[in-house]
Amino acid sequence: MKKLKLMMIGIGFLSFLSCTQTSQYVVDKYVESENAKLPTDVTEFMSYDSIKCNKDENKVILYFAVSNDFVIKTAQQADIESTKKVMIDMLQKDDKMKALLNVVKAADYSIVICYLTKESDKILEVTLTPEEYGQKAEASQSENNLRDKINSDIKTIKSLCPQELDQFTILKNVEMDWDKMELTYMYQLHDIEIEDKEMAKESLREQLAPTVMGPAMTMFRQSDITITYQYELGDDTMRVMFTPEDYKQ
Repeated sequence: MKKLKLMMIGIGFLSFLSCTQTSQYVVDKYVESENAKLPTDVTEFMSYDSIKCNKDENKVILYFAVSNDFVIKTAQQADIESTKKVMIDMLQKDDKMKALLNVVKAADYSIVICYLTKESDKILEVTLTPEEYGQKAEASQSENNLRDKINSDIKTIKSLCPQELDQFTILKNVEMDWDKMELTYMYQLHDIEIEDKEMAKESLREQLAPTVMGPAMTMFRQSDITITYQYELGDDTMRVMFTPEDYKQ
């Protein structure tokens, strides 16, 4: 009987090793497969550049490159805890990212999301442990996480305004109206003439649509938040709005 127990323990140990090796193999293949698709643009100023596996530290690291100074300043002042909660919510809701969660969870790996400048200087790094991303938040808690994150980001952006974005555009302010569920970016245009206001609005809408409908605005679209871009030029004002109805098209 003693010999049988030892044999069973041995089989159990081999099974454990087999599972561990299989999980690591899946992580390696996932990382290899994802890297073959990269880099890819997330927004005009951000790209998803690479994903790496650090076996020594049990981590999978996602690297994003940011090229815009204002976006960099905003990210540097981000509240880590609210950012982390919203990142977990988004990973759990995104069908493509669920594959990543399943793979790293099986291997008991942490997920590290790292934002770098184009010179590879670290801007922001967020680590999500298996315990953190493995716990699914209640719907009400997800809403609170989103609200906290948006309020935190708006506070940061306000502290950096007014901010010159290019030779014609200044970001004056940003506001979130929770009663109307509307996020408004307020810009001031200068040294530019607009002959046809409606044509200008259509042109702006075409330029803004890829960002609004892209990954960067996912949490706003999922929460049915209207995104409004308001441009002031002298005494004139132009508003370009993206509503929940636009997200469904």
